Amino acid sequence: METTVDKLEAMFLRSEADLEYIEKRLKLDFINRTAENGSSAEENPALMLENLRALKAKHTALCSEVKEITTAQKESMDSIKNNLGNVMKLIQHLQQTTDVKVEPLTKSEQDAAENLASALSQTTTEQKFTVPSLFHQGSL
Repeated sequence: METTVDKLEAMFLRSEADLEYIEKRLKLDFINRTAENGSSAEENPALMLENLRALKAKHTALCSEVKEITTAQKESMDSIKNNLGNVMKLIQHLQQTTDVKVEPLTKSEQDAAENLASALSQTTTEQKFTVPSLFHQGSL
């Protein structure tokens, strides 16, 4: 049994060596044909394949980074949304328990609230959260 396994292992090693030789030979042939035809090195299929492999690796890495960034962005937006909601509840509670009146929002504050609501609604699709409804002039 061991001799059979050893023979198979030797065959696989030889096959790998043969494939590496064939690959190197093909690359050399591609380079020679490219030079004979007067083509540029960029038209060499072997170089194109190597460049393609490198591009695929970069693409995979970028996709992974995008997923990480998307997850982090969602977590950040959820945290901002939760914190803003808690602050608004606290403000409303303080207004109800005290006689303090908060002045209505200025135009720039209203614009900022609308921009925030727009950004939140674009990044979160599961829950609808609109800041302007929390900032009604009558509630503050």
